[in-house]
Amino acid sequence: MKKNYLIIIIISCCIFTSNAQSKYPKDFFSSPLDIKMAIAGTFGELRKNHFHSGIDIKTKQKINQPIYAAQDGYISRIKVSTYGFGKALYINHLKDFTTVYAHLEKFSPEIQKIAEEKQYMQESFEVDFSLEKNKILVKKGQLIGFSGNTGSSTGPHLHFEIRDTKTQQIINPMLFGLTILDRTKPIIKSIIIYHENGKKEILKTQKNNLGDYKIPTTIKAQNSFNVSVQTYDLLDAAPNKNGVYEIELFVNDTLFFHNKITKFSFNETRYINSHIDYAYYQEHGVRFQKCFLEQNNYLSTNQKSTNHQIGELLDSGTHHIKIIIKDSYQNTSSLEFNVELYKNPTIQLTNNENMINSKQVFEFKNDDCEIYIPNHSLYKDHLFVYEKYTDSNMTYPVYKILDDSIACHKSFILSIKDQDIDQKLRKKAVIGKIKNNQIDCLKSQWKENRIISKSKSFGAFTILIDTIKPTIQIHKINNQNIQYIIADELSGIKNYRGEIDGKWVLMEYDFKTGILQHTFKDNPKSINQQLTISVSDNADNTETISKKFFR
Repeated sequence: MKKNYLIIIIISCCIFTSNAQSKYPKDFFSSPLDIKMAIAGTFGELRKNHFHSGIDIKTKQKINQPIYAAQDGYISRIKVSTYGFGKALYINHLKDFTTVYAHLEKFSPEIQKIAEEKQYMQESFEVDFSLEKNKILVKKGQLIGFSGNTGSSTGPHLHFEIRDTKTQQIINPMLFGLTILDRTKPIIKSIIIYHENGKKEILKTQKNNLGDYKIPTTIKAQNSFNVSVQTYDLLDAAPNKNGVYEIELFVNDTLFFHNKITKFSFNETRYINSHIDYAYYQEHGVRFQKCFLEQNNYLSTNQKSTNHQIGELLDSGTHHIKIIIKDSYQNTSSLEFNVELYKNPTIQLTNNENMINSKQVFEFKNDDCEIYIPNHSLYKDHLFVYEKYTDSNMTYPVYKILDDSIACHKSFILSIKDQDIDQKLRKKAVIGKIKNNQIDCLKSQWKENRIISKSKSFGAFTILIDTIKPTIQIHKINNQNIQYIIADELSGIKNYRGEIDGKWVLMEYDFKTGILQHTFKDNPKSINQQLTISVSDNADNTETISKKFFR
């Protein structure tokens, strides 16, 4: 009988091991580069308004490094965008995986030809289209493109993703056995203790004799408290401060909170603004990760959370707190400290009628403006704050809606009544968001006598009139390419068009440099040609220039 039990245990272990290996096979994908793999950004890393959806592989600070297919498959999607991923390829593989290669400088010749055919067909630099299953087959290790710095990239690198083809969930590529050296433990810099009265107590860590971390003093708290942690990871081949993989918080050896970033969906990535202390980040530019779950945070990476303040579930006395941080290769650091908790019940304040119930739609209307905040736009209930005031630097009144320290998960709608704007100037009007003496213009439209915009952040808003055309300046013209620098002072560039002798030509726009470029594919023709460039902004101001050139 004991032998049968043993057999069952062995079989069970084998099945478990097999399932684990088949889920994230360690020998399936190869490196998309033929140089030593060094990582500049890890999966799930904390970014502005999103978790990083892949790994950033260094390319020796150069563009045009060869990029290879990580496994057999077929090109399923080609995307070219001014922002975001820039030039990107998607390859579908067996085992229901899709790999993504982003910020490319260019594609391999076969793929480049198909992309340009689509661009000329649509007369647009930006294209995004799917391909038939067997149109472009690729083998593991086959050249598919060259690394670059296109889109919203801040430096030359390859952004590499692995997705579940069916669900489009993004999976941590570092779980697939790629050769990435990491023998370094995560760093734990400091913590924030959240007290019942709203006070934030920031405490720096110290290392103990074993190389782990501690807070040397006992923290005192009344009734309840919560914790957030400032932490990052280091890998062996690069100095970049990367994201961590796993955070656990124990109280008296009981697990209270567990976040593990194995995979997530794009539709939940904005929950990062609830995962971090958003207000502290807005003010100081430093991200602390909460070891607790807010009311409306539905991030699937949270494996366990009480959804309460820690102290609410504890008795008076001294409690031992341990925070464990892990990276994708199970290098582990820990932080330990004590909290002395005092129970002294306080009088609960009655609900204010101006409180926004975060689970419900909130609407505000007066003679000046209308505000519509969808349900679950806030991560917790907030007092509604509205103020209208004048600013000597602004032509029209300023409307303050809540505060930019409050995170907004969904876009809310702001509608401002006509401020006696001349009918001819209406199409030049946009709503602008004011922050730190800078203005970001929002896409705006008129409906009857109101101008309407959507915003994913709260703060101060006003109406702006943009009557200034974009600027177009010659940067370089030769037999190989034509370059102009385009810019807009206020509402931002909306679209552009280039024509040679009346025919549309492909022009690439790099918003980081302002360069608008056409590269010739043929040899010089020894003839005069007419180049026309037209650029429009978001207030429909348009500038057009024409120039003859000899080639």
